[in-house]
Amino acid sequence: MAAKKKAKYYCRPDGIFETSRTINGKRVKFRGRTCQEVDKKILEYDTDRKQGRKLPEIADEWYKQHEADISYSTYKVYGLAVKRIKEYFTQRAGDIKPIDVKRYITQFEGKGYAKHTVSIELTVLKQIFSHAVMQGDIEVSPAVEVRHGKNLPEKKRSALTEEQEYQVERCRTGKWWLLGLMLLYTGCRRGELLALEWKDIDRTNMVIHITKKLNYAYGNIPHLEHHLKSENGKRDIPLLKPLADALPRNRIGKIFPNKDGNYMSLAQFNRVWKAYCHDTGLTKWEYDADNNPVEVPVVTPHYFRHSFSTICFEAGIDPKSTAAFVGDTEQIVRNIYTDLRSKHHASSADKVNAYLEMRMAENERKANGS
Repeated sequence: MAAKKKAKYYCRPDGIFETSRTINGKRVKFRGRTCQEVDKKILEYDTDRKQGRKLPEIADEWYKQHEADISYSTYKVYGLAVKRIKEYFTQRAGDIKPIDVKRYITQFEGKGYAKHTVSIELTVLKQIFSHAVMQGDIEVSPAVEVRHGKNLPEKKRSALTEEQEYQVERCRTGKWWLLGLMLLYTGCRRGELLALEWKDIDRTNMVIHITKKLNYAYGNIPHLEHHLKSENGKRDIPLLKPLADALPRNRIGKIFPNKDGNYMSLAQFNRVWKAYCHDTGLTKWEYDADNNPVEVPVVTPHYFRHSFSTICFEAGIDPKSTAAFVGDTEQIVRNIYTDLRSKHHASSADKVNAYLEMRMAENERKANGS
């Protein structure tokens, strides 16, 4: 009777064949229903190592590794870019050429995205390819020399008008009057303001400690994020005198909780914001789909953030210091300052022209003897 042939690989109790190989110091396991299937997987793995992995696999690996290094909101934004990149680049990383990357960015620009969004898309793409280089999938990144186009649309940041600022400063009616006042005099993001507690108000040193913020997972649920991953997030904002005089004393807990004492959901905040804008007069009337008149806010919390930067500019604060106050990059603040300077220069020119017209009119009256 012939002896039973010994299996090439170890057969587990569940009937699955398994073997392992040490590759680049890492133990890799291969499994299959037959020894031939295991052989095939080993061959495919070896082929992948020689030809490089497909970009979707590399993109997923890069994205997962960044989860612990970046803020929750940035991670979500990167996730959208990764999804689009995976859908477009389905081939092996080594088969992608610079012209392919440029074509992708050009098509992305053609969809009308703002310059900031295009820059994020290109940044994610470049980082994924850099990761592929570091992992040995490719030798040179095809995205290194790719640049986005010029004259892309830029979303301009809006600020409150002087009249609207006055409305915010004077308002003391309604339940939420402090909300706008704090936005105006701190430059906080919405999520940072909603995460504030009374203990963060440091009257001894006249600063407000910004250490955390709320993000809204799945569009509505408040998610508390500590500013440990953000270079600009954790900071101290000066407690300006008008705000210090208005703030109540000897309070504990959250400054802007919901009725249950918890953090507001996005839906709850939207209702609060409508109420605040109504009390402050920052609304207008429109007609809904059924032709019924509805009152809607004319500003968002971000208007107040931009107004705070404007206040700093008009007070003579340098861009670097303002950037530290608002938790933005210095370049973003410089762009705001540049826009403000151009407006101030235009205003100054109007004043000079008005003065010259007045002076010329006066000279003419003198010349005519009147």
